Amino acid sequence: MSMPTIPPEPHRPNRKEVIIDLLESIALEEIALSHILNAESEKIQAFVGECLNFPTKPSSKEIIKFNKGVTQLLESVVMKEWILLRKLENVLDFEDDCEPHHKKCESRCHCSPCHSCHFPVCKCRCSHKKHKDHDCYPGK
Repeated sequence: MSMPTIPPEPHRPNRKEVIIDLLESIALEEIALSHILNAESEKIQAFVGECLNFPTKPSSKEIIKFNKGVTQLLESVVMKEWILLRKLENVLDFEDDCEPHHKKCESRCHCSPCHSCHFPVCKCRCSHKKHKDHDCYPGK
């Protein structure tokens, strides 16, 4: 069974546009997390103000319950930050894969899938290790 291929279409973004879109999506998620953290900090300030200034002070049980809720939210934000970091690392790796493989390539290397196995093969037939190790590489 062969790997599925997606036919090129004029409305598809190129690699540069995809990388920009991915970076923008990371930035938007970071902004959303900052809003969540800001709202949580305002909630904490309101709760602490209530504890100190009002005659109906919350019980120890209510304080512990509130603290657990804050902790759960912060743990979720930390996990989301870790996921965003991995996404950013993947985008950077993807961008590195688009760099020229050697100095002889004046433009970016345009890799396309091999017709028999769909492994990305460099059209400029460079000596990049990733392509040289490929079974269908013409030098093998």
